[in-house]
Amino acid sequence: MVSESIQTKLLGYRYRLAQTSYIGLRPGDLVEFRYQGSLRNGLVVSSRRTSDGVFLSNLNNTLVNIVLAPGLSDAMFSLMVNNLYNNESACTYQSPKILGAFLGKQNFRTFNVSKIRGLVKVSIIND
Repeated sequence: MVSESIQTKLLGYRYRLAQTSYIGLRPGDLVEFRYQGSLRNGLVVSSRRTSDGVFLSNLNNTLVNIVLAPGLSDAMFSLMVNNLYNNESACTYQSPKILGAFLGKQNFRTFNVSKIRGLVKVSIIND
């Protein structure tokens, strides 16, 4: 089950949830997870360090790039789904005009996968 905040945004969409690991993530994936006790959701993005959103840090920690999507209005969420969801070429931190327009550059975060719990991938079903 996803949190109430993302459930509200997904009203009107058909979707399915699948628990996954960081290995199964690609840019454009909509995810929800717990990180150090806090429930978070957002969109996986690539960066100059990685083409798939997951990379190894200088300290040998596996990290994943996610743009958090808290507080998006229903209209902005709809725009994100229609323009960024499952769009690997658009979901890159190197195109800040695209990400900034939808989710805000300030929401870009890098998470240590060893601290991520309950990772769920949200798959929106297109008719």
